[in-house]
Amino acid sequence: MVPRSCRFVVLFGTLAALAVLQGCAHKAPADQPLGSYLEDIYTTANTNPDVDVFCRAATSHLEQMEDLIVVNEKKNPLDLSFIYRTAGAYYGYAYCCLEDTDQKEAMANYLKGRDLALSELRRYSFFDQAFDDDISRYRKALPYNFDKRNLPALYWTAMNWLGWISLNRDVPEFSDSVARIEAMLEFINTIDRSYAGGTVHAALGAAYALRAKADGGDPDKAKEQFEAAVLYSGDSLLMIHVMYARFYAVRMQDRELFRSTLQKVLDTPANTYPDKTFVNEAAKRKARIYLEKMESFFAAPAEKKSAPGEEESAPGEKKSVSEGAAS
Repeated sequence: MVPRSCRFVVLFGTLAALAVLQGCAHKAPADQPLGSYLEDIYTTANTNPDVDVFCRAATSHLEQMEDLIVVNEKKNPLDLSFIYRTAGAYYGYAYCCLEDTDQKEAMANYLKGRDLALSELRRYSFFDQAFDDDISRYRKALPYNFDKRNLPALYWTAMNWLGWISLNRDVPEFSDSVARIEAMLEFINTIDRSYAGGTVHAALGAAYALRAKADGGDPDKAKEQFEAAVLYSGDSLLMIHVMYARFYAVRMQDRELFRSTLQKVLDTPANTYPDKTFVNEAAKRKARIYLEKMESFFAAPAEKKSAPGEEESAPGEKKSVSEGAAS
């Protein structure tokens, strides 16, 4: 069999050369093709702080990966690691490069990443049959079909799905989708609580915060999961704090917590943990954007009562997808 590194020489040559010219000190694992900077933004070591370089290169990078998927389906259909790297690249590109500038394109990439990873999960008949069934049967199908070998597919399905649904909170399937994402993430934690550097906990915290209590949301559990994410990541990922502000602080309508958390992110050097420089620089960019449009995440202050006994309107979060506010 031809070594994987050889199969990817042509694909990543251009992007790798670009990275070298930019002074990149990327340290790719032995089984990770050089240049695949967006394929797992949370656990791949990357000391380059220039997020714009990767965002500009990502489109052609993904197009080439898509072409190789077609080739691999004919030559080596069981090369699942490539499938997972591609699903991760969709997530990294959407989250780091698109979500705050082009939500429509971000949603399209999230869906591509979700469906690519999900296609591997749906090859298991019981899960495939339970996928569109009630949530109870869906939950039962997870341990019945999957184990630690399936963690990458579960992870990238859930992460991309969460990215998509967080931008589509007015769709009819919102609550059901969040419940299924939660089930996947919870199942991952039963197998490996430290998987993906603790980011499963952060994603689960976001999911718990997305829904109102009446629809199954649980802000207390959300906070617990964010605390676990900090613990399991060694507090090396600023993105966890960005997500905490974006989802938990907004859910609690706590302006000061939102502001202080994001300001702490801005005050922390991106290279505090050198191998996390890229993802932490991306987190700082998001923190700046969120602070700039802070008021769009919070309900307007209740107006003063105009007459005795008249009730003030309760604070509520804006739902506009373009503003990115939580439901």
